[in-house]
Amino acid sequence: MRRTIPALAWLAVALLAAACGPSAATPTAERGTAPAAPAGAVPAPGSGAPAAAPPPLEKLQVSFASVSAVYTPHLIAMDKGYYAEEGLEIEMVRVGGGVGTPALISGELQYSTSAATSVSAILKGAPLKVIYTNADRAGYDLWTSAPDVTTLADLVGKAIGIQSRGDTMEIAARMVLQQHGIDHNAVSYIAMGVGSQRMVAIENGSVPAAILGTSDTVEVREAGVSGRILADLRKEVQMLYTGAVTSDQELRERPERVKRFLRATAKGREYYKAYRNESIDILTKYNERPREANEADYDDVLPAMPADATMPVDVQQRDAALRAEVNGVAPVPPVEQIYDYRPMKEVYQELRASGWQPTR
Repeated sequence: MRRTIPALAWLAVALLAAACGPSAATPTAERGTAPAAPAGAVPAPGSGAPAAAPPPLEKLQVSFASVSAVYTPHLIAMDKGYYAEEGLEIEMVRVGGGVGTPALISGELQYSTSAATSVSAILKGAPLKVIYTNADRAGYDLWTSAPDVTTLADLVGKAIGIQSRGDTMEIAARMVLQQHGIDHNAVSYIAMGVGSQRMVAIENGSVPAAILGTSDTVEVREAGVSGRILADLRKEVQMLYTGAVTSDQELRERPERVKRFLRATAKGREYYKAYRNESIDILTKYNERPREANEADYDDVLPAMPADATMPVDVQQRDAALRAEVNGVAPVPPVEQIYDYRPMKEVYQELRASGWQPTR
């Protein structure tokens, strides 16, 4: 099912332009749902009573910037029925963080997987918290096909194609430039939206450079595009890459629902770690990309997954400092105003105490 984000979210987009950067054209939301709930209880033999209908699942709207390996724990939790076991049905909304974050603030979405993008809005005062980090390494390559660009320094005065302004791609690009002693403000950043636009731009040379994901890189190479990698960001940059973010109101008023969402997600995450082939099968079913690309994507994400789905405080602080600079925020707020990992820590403690293990 497809529909566009209603006007309320777009009003929020306008109000948060300073935090999230200029928006791309109106996106279309691609939605998918989790499996149906298990059948109801079986009546006692001879009772003659009809089977009790299962309670209706509680629907949650959750935004996804793409359908790639780093989001697969959610896909697994849908496919294996972990969300349904928690009484939840996930409706996938395909929008980038520049749109998903304002929609989350407006209340149209309950959760967003664009956790990194949300930090820019939080720094501006948005009532949100990052509650889960699935990966703390950016699964990107900085690519170029421009003949006059052979080093990162050659990008000064040129442009890098990203998904949306202020998103994870932009922050990762800025971080790697900063780490190489290059003024990250001396480069421009072009929002190109979700999908294959950045790959096409590299192929036809319409941008000097672009951020590509692992599966994008595989496809570009298989297409024989004449280009090269300027920086492997997964090796050079540690930052908030992906996870989940929700509203302060959700944390305050529905703490048990937060834990149910996180418990199912954590189970999907542990399944991902345990069963490579099955996880790739599930990902391929949802995104219909070549299996070889999904295999490379899976292998890229796995080592970037912190054990307890949280990030060290020093990484949180460094990440927040750069985003604050980009957004003109001073002073940088304490990380406690940005992150709340307590529910996820409780979920993992409870899963370990119960001895839960994923099964095929």
